[in-house]
Amino acid sequence: MSTSVLERLRPFLNSMQNPAQYLGGECNRVLKDPARVRVRAAIAFPDTYEIGMSHLGAKILYGVMNSLDFVWAERAFAPWMDLGDLLQARGIPLFTWESHTPLGALDIIGFSLQSELTYSNVLYMLELALVPLLAAERGERDPFVVCGGSGCAAPEPLADFTDVFIVGDGEEALPQFLATFDELRAAGAAREEILLEVARRHPCCYVPRFFAPLLDDADEHAGLRPLRNGLVLPVRAAAVLDLENAYVPTSPVVPSARVAQDRIALEIMRGCGRGCRFCQAGMLRRPVRLRSPERLLELARETYRNTGLDEISLLSLSSGDYAPLHDLIALCEREFAPERVSLSLPSLRVTQQLALLPERLKTVRRSSLTMAPEVGSDRLRRALNKELLNEDLLAAASAAFSQGWNLVKLYFMIGVPGETQDDVAAIWDLAQEVSRARRRATGKPNARVNVTVSTFVPKPFTPLQWAGMLGAGEIRERQEFLRGRARGGAVRLKFHGAEASVLEGLLGRGDRRTGRALLLARRRGARFDAWEDGFDWDRWRAAFAEAGIDPESALRRELDPARPLPWDHIDAGVSREFLEREWQRARRGEPTPDCLGARCQRCGVDAEVCRRLKRDFAERTAPAGEAARAPDRP
Repeated sequence: MSTSVLERLRPFLNSMQNPAQYLGGECNRVLKDPARVRVRAAIAFPDTYEIGMSHLGAKILYGVMNSLDFVWAERAFAPWMDLGDLLQARGIPLFTWESHTPLGALDIIGFSLQSELTYSNVLYMLELALVPLLAAERGERDPFVVCGGSGCAAPEPLADFTDVFIVGDGEEALPQFLATFDELRAAGAAREEILLEVARRHPCCYVPRFFAPLLDDADEHAGLRPLRNGLVLPVRAAAVLDLENAYVPTSPVVPSARVAQDRIALEIMRGCGRGCRFCQAGMLRRPVRLRSPERLLELARETYRNTGLDEISLLSLSSGDYAPLHDLIALCEREFAPERVSLSLPSLRVTQQLALLPERLKTVRRSSLTMAPEVGSDRLRRALNKELLNEDLLAAASAAFSQGWNLVKLYFMIGVPGETQDDVAAIWDLAQEVSRARRRATGKPNARVNVTVSTFVPKPFTPLQWAGMLGAGEIRERQEFLRGRARGGAVRLKFHGAEASVLEGLLGRGDRRTGRALLLARRRGARFDAWEDGFDWDRWRAAFAEAGIDPESALRRELDPARPLPWDHIDAGVSREFLEREWQRARRGEPTPDCLGARCQRCGVDAEVCRRLKRDFAERTAPAGEAARAPDRP
C-alpha cells in the first residue's frame, strides 16, 4: 500500500514546490516492521515540513512513542497547496513520511496544536487523509484523532473534530494513554468503550463527546455537562517534574530538505517565573524545572555525534534565568569550539544579554541580536509585568554593537490594554534610538533595526484573558500611524496582518460554536491561515456570519471575570484567583515580583513542589564541598 502511494506521486513531484520534503528517507528516521507492532500512529504537524521539522515538541513525542516496543510512530505534515490540490484531484490519500502509508490506515493520528492559525490545517489534513472530520461520524475502522500541545488549554473550537485531547506535558501522559489504548483494543473494546475508559482513567485526557456545552438565557457559554457517570471536571494538565531525567531526542530526524531551524535544540529549562501578563506559555508551563549543565553537555555531545549539526540552541522561555548559564556556556564552548559548532541563546532577557554579550560567547554567531521590549514605554511595560526599562534596552544594544553585532531585531505589540497613541509612537522612537546607539558606541553609521509589530491577542490562562481586543480597522489605523512616522533609513517595519490577528483571537477564546465557523471556513477552502499565501479573510467572514458570530463584538468587549469561560474545565495549574488578582494589578499598572527569587506569589501551582524542585536543582549544581543555597520560602 505504501509503495503505491509513493509511486502514484512520483510522476508529479518535480512540478511541486520543494519536492524533496515529501520523499522521506531522512537520516535517523524510525522504521519498524508493521507485523511486530500493535499500534501504528502518526505525529501530524498541521503546517509545512519546513516548520514542523523545526519543532522540538514533535521531535520529543516522536522519540517517546518509538521507544515503546508496541508502537510505531511516523510523521506527517500539511502538504503545500499545490500537492494538496493534486492529492484531492487524483484521489491519493495523505500519507506518512516514513512508509508512505495512508493516514487513514493508521490507528491514531496525533496533532500538535501550537497556533490557532493552523486549526484549519487540522481539518485540511483529515480531509486529505479521507478521515471523517466530525468525531461523531467516525466508525470502528477510522483512526482515533488525538490532539496535544498548547492549544489543548482552550480546546472547544476543535472539540467536535477531536476524539481525545491530552492536556499538558506529553512525555509521560502519552505513553500511559497508548498503553490503555493498546490494552482495551486487545480486549476487543469498541471505539466508544475505549474513549470512555480513557476519560475515566486519565485525569489529563479530555474526551469532548462525553460533555455537552451549556448556554444561559443570554446565549452565553455556561459550562459543560457530563453525559456519562464517573466523569470528573476539570481535566488536569500533566506535568513532567523531573526534567533532568525526562526523555530527550538525541537522535532526531535530520531533514533532507530546507527547514526553518536546522540545529541541535536543547531545552535547558521548562517554565518561567517572570509572570508577564500577556504570555500564555509562561503561565501554562509552570512550575519552573531545570536540567543540570552536566546533563545538558552529555545530551549535546550525543546529539552532535548522531546528527553532525553545527549549531546548538539553548532553549527556554527565559534562558537568562537559568542560574548556571555561565557554567553551561563554558562547558559547551570548551567541548564544541574545536569542532566549529556555534551556540545560540534565544529568549535572553535584555539585562542578561547585557551581562553575557561578548567576550564570554566566543562561539555565538553575531548575525543579529533579538530583543522583545513588547511595547515602547516603561509605563505600559509595568502594566504587562515586563521587567525592562528602555535604558536597559539601549545599554544592551550599545554593548552588542561594540562587540561586533550589526543588526538588531525588535518585537513589539500594539493594542495592549491601556495603550495610547503616545505609546504607539514610542515604538518608533525606541527603534530609532536603538539604531542610533551604534553610532554612539562605535562611530559607525546607524545600525539596521528590523522591527516586527504584532497585535496583542488576549490568551486563555493569562491575566489578560478578560481584556478586549482591537478590531481589524483599529489595528490597521495604528499600523498606518507607525508607517507614517517611518521615513526610510535603517529602521524597517513589518506588521502581522490585522484580520489574521483577529482570527487568532476568535479561535483562541472561542467555544464550540466557533468550531462550527471553523468547519464552514474549511468548506470554503480555508487552509494555511498562518501564511499570507493561504489566508483569506473573506472566507472566514462568511463562515462566522453563517455560524451566527459577529467577530467584532465577540472580541472587542471585555469579559466579566464572574462569568464562566469556555476553558474553565481545564486545570492548567495557575488558579483563576491568581489570574484575576493579576488582571486587577495590570489595570492599575502595578508590577508583581517574579517567583524565582522573591516570595511565592501563590499562582496556584503547588508551592511545596516548586520549593522541592529549587532545592533539588541547587543540590545537584552546588560546587563540590559547598552547601546548596536554601531555596526561597513558599
